[in-house]
Amino acid sequence: MERRSVSENRILTSVVSRVSESRHLLLWTIVIGLVIRIIMMSVSMGYDADYWAVVIRNIDAGDGLYDAEGYYYTPVWGYILGLVAAFQDAILCIGESAVRVIEALPVEGIPDHPYLSATVTSLAFNYSVKTPLVVFDLILALLVRYLVKDFCGDSRKADLSFALVFLCPVLIGSTCVIGMPDTIAATFTVLTIILLRKDMYLLAGAAFSMAVLTKFFPAFLLFLLVAYVIMRNRERAHHGLPQMVLAAAGAVIVAGVVFLPQLISGNISQCFQFLTDRTGTGGGEDLLDFVIGQTRVLAYLVVLLASVYLAYRLYKKGEGGLENRFLKYAFMIVTLCLVYPPTTQYMVLLVPFLAMWIGIEDRRYMLSWKVMAVGSMIYMFSSNALMFLSLAEWTNIISVDTLISIFLTLDWGLVSIMNVMFVVGGIMQCASIILVLYIMFEYRIKAHFNRGGVNGISG
Repeated sequence: MERRSVSENRILTSVVSRVSESRHLLLWTIVIGLVIRIIMMSVSMGYDADYWAVVIRNIDAGDGLYDAEGYYYTPVWGYILGLVAAFQDAILCIGESAVRVIEALPVEGIPDHPYLSATVTSLAFNYSVKTPLVVFDLILALLVRYLVKDFCGDSRKADLSFALVFLCPVLIGSTCVIGMPDTIAATFTVLTIILLRKDMYLLAGAAFSMAVLTKFFPAFLLFLLVAYVIMRNRERAHHGLPQMVLAAAGAVIVAGVVFLPQLISGNISQCFQFLTDRTGTGGGEDLLDFVIGQTRVLAYLVVLLASVYLAYRLYKKGEGGLENRFLKYAFMIVTLCLVYPPTTQYMVLLVPFLAMWIGIEDRRYMLSWKVMAVGSMIYMFSSNALMFLSLAEWTNIISVDTLISIFLTLDWGLVSIMNVMFVVGGIMQCASIILVLYIMFEYRIKAHFNRGGVNGISG
């Protein structure tokens, strides 16, 4: 009996030790991720940051989101900027949100770089606008950890997936350098999957609506989500129809809340201006913009057809292995969405799915994560010295003249360091997507070249 008691105590001690180690590792991951973000929030790419300053200035002047130039997205991020503006007015005294810097004016005349700006946002503005995005970064990583733990019951795998999300340079670059709200869309997309797994269909529909109305990419998951709901409720009365009605109701309610203020003010058409801007059908675009836009439309039509096919495949495969197959197909659809164009902020949506699949199923995708991480760092640092203009203008760490001199020295026209970094970073991010697709379809590719073997991807 004593030997058995000692053995049981050792097992209990081992379990407690592993739990303590896991929590310790998770805490350090959070601390390291937050420290990196606190440092990186001081820098920015002026093009997008200036737009957010314009929006907040418009709001402070009593204008709506679309009453003055400067905001070209759906209203969700604009409402968050409105809350930031209210917080700044009520609690903070940040002074000027942005100023025109005379010494930086030469960057606005550089050919082929029309997005460079001499308008420099303040450090206080940078931190106040980016803080909500950092919060969503953390929530997204925690949701991914929860989902992986729910799938496989392994805390270590869940912690790995958490780290792959929270420490991913793609998220850090999009949130802290570029300052784009893609992490919000990714968070609500993962939340949608969790809520569906818990049979909370009304809330799942609401979360999915928020994801789509923040950034449009999650919309391509719609058919797969419908097939998933049907399969989860196949044995119930009406085969999932009531559940889909609940989900649709949640989506409609959220859409109504989001668009009602714009409907009242007569700005509803401007809420979707991003669609015409991205497809080259808006006014004022040249032929190249039109061709690029139409190419994007064609690419998205292919993705749409693929999403319909994968939804049909999920339905036909039956209930065996439904959960893993659903996550795999969602991973595929999101990957296909980002083939064109694979820019850093767009790839935020891919990060949680990549991290989840690495944790749950296949560590080979780590290579893709690494290539993506390096590529995104090169991409987001492409504006090199200009990233530090806020530090130069609002502190004495370095002078604006020095930064502009460094940037102009590195800019040699077509073969400038900025262009090289931009292209190399973009190629590496595209390569990371190709690696994901290759691993997904490895069996089919090998079977094709060997004219035999395994037919198609497993599952």
